[in-house]
Amino acid sequence: MGRRPDPATLEALAEFICGDDDARFPSYRSSSYLTRFFQGIGINATHDGSTRKWWVLGVLEQLEPGDLEKVILRLVDLREYRGNAKRLALAVRSMNGILAMENLAVGFGGAKPELRRISGIELDEDELAKEAAEPDEEAFLERRFNEELQIDELGLDPVVTGFLQARVDEVQACPREKVSLGTIILLGSTLEGLLLAVGLQHPKPFMSSSAAPKDRSGKTKQLHDWTLSELINAARSLDLLDVDVGKFSHVLRDFRNYIHPYEQMSQRFSPDQHTVEICWQVFRAAYAQVKARAPKLST
Repeated sequence: MGRRPDPATLEALAEFICGDDDARFPSYRSSSYLTRFFQGIGINATHDGSTRKWWVLGVLEQLEPGDLEKVILRLVDLREYRGNAKRLALAVRSMNGILAMENLAVGFGGAKPELRRISGIELDEDELAKEAAEPDEEAFLERRFNEELQIDELGLDPVVTGFLQARVDEVQACPREKVSLGTIILLGSTLEGLLLAVGLQHPKPFMSSSAAPKDRSGKTKQLHDWTLSELINAARSLDLLDVDVGKFSHVLRDFRNYIHPYEQMSQRFSPDQHTVEICWQVFRAAYAQVKARAPKLST
């Protein structure tokens, strides 16, 4: 890579490295795994606990073109996915979509990936039409879900059900136009509790799912240690949540992280009524889909 990529390319690479969207990226990387990823290719970077995407973007913006190339090639290296060809195929497909902005593509000399210059990209009109048909924010908000949220209908542990219902009742009582940030934080924490409760009720499918997070020794983490992002990814892999609900659940998770004042200040995040409506729609959708699909995990 002879020159610095466009900022849009770097942001897309940061999203790839974080791996929150499991429909596009083959590996979710938690804080410790981000540190391990960079240090594993000789880049001295240790995650500081800030929002993962923006931290990764900051690291990428400081790298010389040669180090950026090392990052890209490691992301499409079969060793990164422990020989899993399916995950590698997804990595190459997504990476080439990103690199097309730079007239670059990933190719292979044997098993070794390499960057190749391409003359340009040809847009497939049929494929573009298909992409245009994918659910977007407007379409997501237009979907209708039941406003009555009765947590006991999920059949979860009765003790945690009471606490979850109390949170739902509290957040429904919030005047959304006046308590935007509080509503978002409460919805995010309640979604996390709900998904964890489902996981604890169905530990075997969650722990054996393709998205189950690993600790540093390579063992699957205990469910109580899973982050909201990891719970969302596992729920998606088990088809408890649709693609769009999984996608926007990560949006809610990112907003929920602004519970930290300095994080909110650094990103100049000021939620409005529209932001609250997205988060409410995420929770209603997740509730409806888990209610309909979680029982199937027992069969």
